[in-house]
Amino acid sequence: MLLKCLGLVIIILLSGCRQFGGEWQKASSSPVKQGSTVQIRVVNATNNRLQRMSSAQLRIMLASAQAAVKTNFGVNIEFTDVTETGIEQVFAIIPPPLREIRKSSIYDFKAGTGDKQKLSKGINTTLTERGTKLEDGLAFVKPYIPRAQAKDLMSFSELLSNVMLERLEKWRSVKAEDGLPVLDNTPYNEITYWDIMGYGNLPYELVITNQLFASAEYDGVDIHTAIRGGITVGLTTYSRESKFGTYIVFSTFPFLDNSESTQLLRGGETYSEVEAAELSGAYLTHEIGHMLFQFGHPFGQNSCVMNPASMLQFREWFNQLDSASCLIGSRAEMTPGAVPEYHNVNWLRMSR
Repeated sequence: MLLKCLGLVIIILLSGCRQFGGEWQKASSSPVKQGSTVQIRVVNATNNRLQRMSSAQLRIMLASAQAAVKTNFGVNIEFTDVTETGIEQVFAIIPPPLREIRKSSIYDFKAGTGDKQKLSKGINTTLTERGTKLEDGLAFVKPYIPRAQAKDLMSFSELLSNVMLERLEKWRSVKAEDGLPVLDNTPYNEITYWDIMGYGNLPYELVITNQLFASAEYDGVDIHTAIRGGITVGLTTYSRESKFGTYIVFSTFPFLDNSESTQLLRGGETYSEVEAAELSGAYLTHEIGHMLFQFGHPFGQNSCVMNPASMLQFREWFNQLDSASCLIGSRAEMTPGAVPEYHNVNWLRMSR
């Protein structure tokens, strides 16, 4: 689980997984080779309440990803024709027992029943297991939380949880296409549930959706997600039906939405229809790097496609990319197999 167990050292990765309970095993798939041609099966799962990409935009998006993957990784991608379905149909793939298990990991900000202290402790656990240095964390958030101060990782985690919940709450005032709140009573915004979809019979390696992922969890929250207010753009995680051992879920919402909340995270950036499609395809390349090569995150290395975008400033992120300055193998995080995939054996048994 790349979102939950990110780490460059296997010991760190395994200890991070233990907080979820059960027996964890490394996936059997190996990184692909440069020069390979691989096929990726694609589905577009839409929420009819939200703005969606047109067929033309989806074609531009996938063509942009093909070009960027070729440039940055030297791999030829063949996407299948895009299958269209509803978000309800892909959610039905999630094994019910796992959905019940993972419910306890969710900080329920909608109902107002979340445990803030538990959230802070969970963030602290994640940062500690990933070897995060306090000075690095403070430097990373300084542009977005100018007065950030902390004496240790625990106080820094409390700061992050406060910022996360404050910014997450603002999404409740954002309206969908039907004039009702984007965040309704459905569970589609909860990234935790998308993270376990691959334990079911998911016949795709790439799930594109227009759904907003805005949520808080007691485990696995990293710095960049917290300062965005719980916003996730893409996730690469375990899938038993994928030849790569993983699947990607990718949200187009941050590229299409022009609400005040999104504008704030994008630093005032606005995109034309074509630019939104092109930038989303380029950013999809980041997730494809996780899936095909098991790369990590070279935080702060702006030339690297595997460096996450600051907040949601995708144009700024794209304009700094330079594949020649971030070659495969040039850094620990850019070494194939740096962050291998793991799955929970007990969860897999329960899903059969």
